[in-house]
Amino acid sequence: MRQAREADESSSETREGLDVHFAVMQTARAMLSKHPLCDHCLGRQFAALLSGTGNKERGKAVKTVLGMEAHRLLSTDQDTALSLLRDLAAHGGSSTAKALLSQLGVEVDEPSTCYLCGGTLTDENLDQIARASAGELKSYEFSSILVGSKVPLPIREKEDKIRAEFGVTTGEDIKREINREVGKRISDITGVEAAFHNPDVTVTVDLFTQKHMVESNPLFIGGRYRKLSRNLPQSVWICPRCRGRGCDDCSGTGRKYAESISEMIGLPSVAHFKASDFKFHAAGREDVDVAVLGSGRPFVLELKTPLKRRGDLGELEKKINTEAADRTEVFDLCYSSRKEARALKTRSSTSTKTYLARVVFDSNLDQSKLDELEASFSNVVVEQKTPTRVLGRRSDRTRRKKLYKLSAKKIDDNTAEFTIKAQGGLYIKELIAGDNGRTTPSICQALDSGALKIDLTVLDVDR
Repeated sequence: MRQAREADESSSETREGLDVHFAVMQTARAMLSKHPLCDHCLGRQFAALLSGTGNKERGKAVKTVLGMEAHRLLSTDQDTALSLLRDLAAHGGSSTAKALLSQLGVEVDEPSTCYLCGGTLTDENLDQIARASAGELKSYEFSSILVGSKVPLPIREKEDKIRAEFGVTTGEDIKREINREVGKRISDITGVEAAFHNPDVTVTVDLFTQKHMVESNPLFIGGRYRKLSRNLPQSVWICPRCRGRGCDDCSGTGRKYAESISEMIGLPSVAHFKASDFKFHAAGREDVDVAVLGSGRPFVLELKTPLKRRGDLGELEKKINTEAADRTEVFDLCYSSRKEARALKTRSSTSTKTYLARVVFDSNLDQSKLDELEASFSNVVVEQKTPTRVLGRRSDRTRRKKLYKLSAKKIDDNTAEFTIKAQGGLYIKELIAGDNGRTTPSICQALDSGALKIDLTVLDVDR
C-alpha cells in the first residue's frame, strides 16, 4: 500500500510538472505568434518560475523547447510545425529555427524588433551603461550602491497589456530586470555590492537613452557643540530690513550677524568631505545672547552629495575648533544617520535641559524668598503664552511645560544665580521675567521684583 501511495504521489507531481510545462509553452507560443519578443522580454514573463535563472537564459530556453517541438511535429503536422518555426525565426529571432527553415527551402523575413523593449535590452547596451556609470563612480568614495532605472511609460503599458491578454501571472517588472542586470555589472566592475537600505550612492540609468545619473546620498555627522560667544546665532540670520539684498543696516552683507554656529561647523565639514552643501540639525536652539557650555548641545550635520565618506573626524574636529576659537567648539564627532537627525528634532521638545541663569533684579533680594523658590518651583507645570519677543514668527498659543528643579544662590544684594532643570521648549527668560503675566508662575512674580539683566547659559541637553 505504501509503495502504491508513493507511486501515486510521484505520478501526481509529474503530471503537475507537465501541466506547468505545457502552460508555459502554450503561453509563449501564443505570445510569439502575435508579438516579436527578445529572449529577455519573453523570459521575463515567466520570471517567477525557476529562480536563479536570468530572464535571457529563461527566454532562450523556452524558445529552444518550442523549436524542438516544431522539429518533432514536422513528421506529423507540417503546417503547425512550419508556422511555429516561422514565429520563432521572425518573432523570436531564433537563428536555429531560421536555419531549419532554410534547409526546408522556406524563406523567412528578417527578425522583427522586440515589441516590448524595441531591441534595447541587450548585453551590449547593458554593458555600455554599466561601464559609463562605473566610470563616473570613480570620483566617489562608497561602500554600498543602489541601482534604479527609468523606463518609458508606453513600454510598461505594453507589458501590462500583454500580461492581461495572455493571463500571465509569473512576470516581473522590466525596471526590476534592468536594475538587477545593470547592478550586477556595476558590482563586477567596482567590487561593491548592492544595498537596498541607506546606500552610499545611487545610480539611476535610462537604458533607452543611454543616460545615467550618479547621486551621492547625504553623509551624517553627529556631535555636540559649545557656544562660547554671547553674540552668535545658531543659523544664518538674514538682515530683516533688506532680506539679504544688502543695505546700510547690515553694511551691505545682507546679514544681521556675520557668522553662525552652523557655518562654523558646516563649512569646514563640506570641504573635508568634498560635499556640495550642508544642513544643520540641532536639539533645539538658543538665543543669540545665550551661551552653551557644560555637556553642550547635540547636533547632526547633513552633508549633501559628498565625494568622500571616510574622513578623519578627529582632524575635522581640530580644524573646526581652531577656526572657530573663542566662539564655538565641537566634540564627540561621530558618523550618524538620517534617523538620528529626525529623532534629535522629535526629542527636542521633550528632552530635559539644564540652564544657569545669572539675574540682576531691580530691588534687593530676600534670602527667605529665594529659599521658598526652590520648593515651590520644583516639579511644577509652567503655562506660557508665546513670548512677546517671538510673536512675529511664532503662532500665539499656550504651552504647558514641566519645570523639574530649581536651585537659587544669592550673589549680592540684587543678583542671584539659578540652576534650572526643565522640559525642552520652556522659555527660560520668560520663566524668569514673566513676560507681563504671559508666563505663570514666574520667578520675578514670586520675588516681587523685576529683572534688569539676564545672562543665560545652557549647561546640558539630553539626547
